[in-house]
Amino acid sequence: MQPRAWIEVDADALVHNARVIRGAIPAGTRLGILVKANGYGHGMLVAARAAMAGGADQLMVVSLEEALALREAGLDGPILIVYPIEPAAVEAAHAAGLEVSVSGVDGARGLIAAWAASRRRANGPALRVHIEVDSGIGRGGVQPAELPGVVSAIDAAGDIDIAGIWSHFADGADADRSAAQVRAYQGALAAVAATGRALPPRHIAATESMFVGTGPSYEMVRIGLGFYGELGLGIAPSPQLAALAAELRPAMTVSARPVRLEWMPAKASIGYGGEWTATRRSLIATLPIGYADGWTRQYWPGASALVRGRRVPLVGRVSMDSVCVDATDVLAGGGDLGLDEVFVLLGRQGDERITPGELARLRGSIPYEVFCAFGPRLGRVTTNEIP
Repeated sequence: MQPRAWIEVDADALVHNARVIRGAIPAGTRLGILVKANGYGHGMLVAARAAMAGGADQLMVVSLEEALALREAGLDGPILIVYPIEPAAVEAAHAAGLEVSVSGVDGARGLIAAWAASRRRANGPALRVHIEVDSGIGRGGVQPAELPGVVSAIDAAGDIDIAGIWSHFADGADADRSAAQVRAYQGALAAVAATGRALPPRHIAATESMFVGTGPSYEMVRIGLGFYGELGLGIAPSPQLAALAAELRPAMTVSARPVRLEWMPAKASIGYGGEWTATRRSLIATLPIGYADGWTRQYWPGASALVRGRRVPLVGRVSMDSVCVDATDVLAGGGDLGLDEVFVLLGRQGDERITPGELARLRGSIPYEVFCAFGPRLGRVTTNEIP
C-alpha cells in the first residue's frame, strides 16, 4: 500500500556525493563513510551500498549490531565500529572480519584480555584495532600521554594489528581549537614514533574539518554529513573546495498526502490549545506526520510545506500523529486540491526547497538531528537503488 507520509532517498545522489568527496581529498587517502544511525536516517543499507559504489574504502558504524547487519546484507569490505564494543563481543567481531576501536586504557585492557581468552584467537587473521586519542573533545579516547603505553600493550598481546590511530574534532569549523587538537594529536603520535615503532595509519578529519581546511587528511578521512549532501549550519568551505562543496546533492525528501482537506471559516481554531486562528476562510490540509515521527513540536510556528511548488505555512500545534497546513494561497487563481496532492516537508518541489538547516534552526539543533529524528512509522522509498 502507498504510504500517506514517507521518506524518499535518492541513492544516485549519495553515490554522486561520495564521488565529489573522493575528488576533494588527496590521491591515496582512504575514504571512510559513516553509515551509523540508520545511515543518518537515510537507511543504513541504502547508504552503505551507495557509499561503496561511489568509491568509499571503508564503512563505519557505531555498534556490533549495525556492523553484523551490513555483513548479513552481503557487504564484505572493511567495516570499522567506531565506538568501543563489549569485550565479550570481540570474538564475534573478529569472526565477521570487523575492525574495532579502543577508547581508553581500561577499554584496551578489556579488549586484550578478551582476545587472549578467545578460543578462536589462533584462527584466521589478526584482530584489527583502531585506537582513539582524546585530543580535546573530552568524551572518549586515550589521553595523549597514555598512547605509547597502550600501543605497546596491544603490540605485546600478539595477533592484534593496530590498523589506525585516530581522533575527533570538537568543532571542525573552529580553526584555533582544531589547531590545538591537531597539536595534541601529533604530540601523542610523536611519542609513539619516539619508541621506534612505525606509526599506523592516521585519521582525524571529518566533513567540517575537511571542507573548511582545519584537519589534515592523513591516511584516511571519515565523512558523515557531507555524504548525505550537507555541510552543517554556518559552514563556509575553503575557497579551493567551495566549487566541490556546491556539487553536493541532498538525498532525502520527506513528503505526505493529506488525510483531510477542509475549508474552515474565519475565526476557526486549528489544533490543540486553539493557538492558531484563521483570519479568513482557509483551506486546511491535515498531513499524517507528527512528533511521533520526528516532526517535532518546535517546527511550529515557523515551518512550511511545499505544494505545487509553493510554500504554505504550517498552522497550529504539531500533534503526535499530524500537522496542519494552510493551503489557501495555492488556490488564489482558482481550482482545488485533492487527497492525492503531494506536500513536501523536507526537500525540493519545483523551484522551492526546504532545507535541513532551516528545520534545524527551528528546533534549535543541527541537520544531523533533523535527519536522524525521523521515525520508523514513515515509509521508506529508495530511488535509483544500488543492487
